[in-house]
Amino acid sequence: MGELADFFFHIDDSLRQATLLYPVATYGLLFAVIYTETAFFPLAPFFPGDGLLFAIGVLCAGALLDPWLIFFLLTIAATLGAWTGYRLGRRLGPVLFERFRWLNRGHYDRAHVFYRKYGATALFTSRFLPIVKALVPFIAGVSEMDPGRFGRYNVLSAALWVGSLVALGYYLGNVPLIRDHTSLLVIGLAVIFVGGLLISLLVKLLRRMGRRV
Repeated sequence: MGELADFFFHIDDSLRQATLLYPVATYGLLFAVIYTETAFFPLAPFFPGDGLLFAIGVLCAGALLDPWLIFFLLTIAATLGAWTGYRLGRRLGPVLFERFRWLNRGHYDRAHVFYRKYGATALFTSRFLPIVKALVPFIAGVSEMDPGRFGRYNVLSAALWVGSLVALGYYLGNVPLIRDHTSLLVIGLAVIFVGGLLISLLVKLLRRMGRRV
């Protein structure tokens, strides 16, 4: 855990050293990180996906990584990761509600209706939310969202997520203040995304409590 924290707080230096020492293996490592973060939501909190993509963009600006190769490779990783989560949801969903009777069947039915209507919106917005990006495909699978529809929006949302954050890092990567403080910016992005998620959950909780009073 200490090594992971050290990597996170010095992500720019860690990635820079990796690209210089193991240029080919670095692409494989980045693919594995993005895939794992989007495929398995219990592991998602340990992977700084959004900040990592920004840091990768900064390295691309410094010619340490190929931006087009990164875009296509990590878009594939994000797409496969979400598809894995979706397939796990399709397979485990019926088993969960059958085996654990205490699970609310009404939640399952509401999720089914929600993803039939708003599945595309949920996929696009969740890409930029830590943990949620891995949870949404799983729930989409549990609710049996149409595979073809999920597949189309999965690819598009993955390309948008990877492309926008890598491009942001790429175009800001030559700004001295940003280039020299990439780790702080990565941490800042994580705080903003997680903070926004927690605030939205708190607002929903307060609204529910207000309705019950």
